[in-house]
Amino acid sequence: VDPAADIPAEDVTVVAPAATLVAKDSLHPALVTLLLQVATDVHREGTVLTAPGMFPTARFVEFPLSDEARRFFDSGPSWLQEYLPFWAADLIDRLKILLLPLLTLALPLARVLPPTLRWRIRSRIYRWYRDLLEIETQALTAPDAAARRALHERLDVIDHEVQNLSVPLSYADNAYTLRMHIGLVRERLNAAGSVPPSETP
Repeated sequence: VDPAADIPAEDVTVVAPAATLVAKDSLHPALVTLLLQVATDVHREGTVLTAPGMFPTARFVEFPLSDEARRFFDSGPSWLQEYLPFWAADLIDRLKILLLPLLTLALPLARVLPPTLRWRIRSRIYRWYRDLLEIETQALTAPDAAARRALHERLDVIDHEVQNLSVPLSYADNAYTLRMHIGLVRERLNAAGSVPPSETP
């Protein structure tokens, strides 16, 4: 080989080993993309024996390519790296793979979640109506003053719990309706006997 004497005078096809960049499976996937990016920048201009852009390449590779390396060779580095730090761009690039499954799950959840939330909030209010109905039923058959006084005490406990009940503003009307019904049951309990109710907290 003598470049000054133009030897060889024409291109000659020769057999040569290919340089291979190999990493362990334990290498973080984000570093795979970063290493390929650096190798591309360093070897962009080529050498005397290699054309520009020949290294790194997915050609002549005998080892299996990782998914990150295959994406790099197919589409190049993420355009997000021009506007974001590397860690943020890499994170968003990975989340794009999960975006379709997440959207598939989000659409049914968007329909199920609001009714479930409404049911949960209303159940915190409506669960007291069973006790109110039981107190009202027992008030009609309470045999003596002691039994009626015990019903008054149960009603006072319910009233205290409902006053401390925290619900969103949009459900405040349900809470106030429950308190009105507690007052109605109290009136019926008072009418069922002459025993005065115990003091409410």
